[in-house]
Amino acid sequence: MKQALDVLAEITGLPAPTFRVPHMVALLAAHVDETISRLTGKPPKAPLAGVRMARYKMFFSPAKAIRELGLPQTSPKQALADAVEWFRAHGYVRK
Repeated sequence: MKQALDVLAEITGLPAPTFRVPHMVALLAAHVDETISRLTGKPPKAPLAGVRMARYKMFFSPAKAIRELGLPQTSPKQALADAVEWFRAHGYVRK
């Protein structure tokens, strides 16, 4: 996660987070956020499922998809840059 946030900081020019939130604090905040979300009808900013998944390191290999399907590969940095541009173009972020 830290590596992805560092790359996003490089792409956007915005600072990466400088401190880690303990998982239990994030989990509590997600529970509160989900409850508020149910009351307001707005989507949560910190979904409980996302906070739970963030606890685990998840790695995968695209080797089989590349080998059997010829799946083209984009570098993670380019994929993040494309995503940032899309979010900017569609008005989801200002910078």
